[in-house]
Amino acid sequence: MRPAVSVRPETPARDVLKILRDNNVPGVPVVNEEEELEGFVTDGHLMESALPRYMKMMGNLSFVPDNADEWVHYLTDAADKPVREVMTREVSQVPLGRSELAVAHKMVHDGVSSVVITDDGRVVGIVNRLDLYAAIEGIV
Repeated sequence: MRPAVSVRPETPARDVLKILRDNNVPGVPVVNEEEELEGFVTDGHLMESALPRYMKMMGNLSFVPDNADEWVHYLTDAADKPVREVMTREVSQVPLGRSELAVAHKMVHDGVSSVVITDDGRVVGIVNRLDLYAAIEGIV
């Protein structure tokens, strides 16, 4: 388990993207003032929020020219959204003290790459697949 970098629901998406990049993680827990888990936001949530809804329904975008710079405003508008608008409220979590096997099972069962570790509803850490591999191999 590693300490979790977390954000508040009102954090702008652009700030979350910087946190993801600076910490080399694909997602972070979203917590309230009491550090209680409210959601989870990933780079995928941020990307999805940046695309117009109708584009998600299309099989391909061959009609859009490669130099379609006018689409950039969608990305800019999405960057100003608070993460509460794009996060998921369904978060894979395991109580503090559970085994690596329990964490691995939760990842596989929920189809996620990270599991938030909580203690009485408060975020205390996060475990991702690489953390589990390292623990199994005795690297940590």
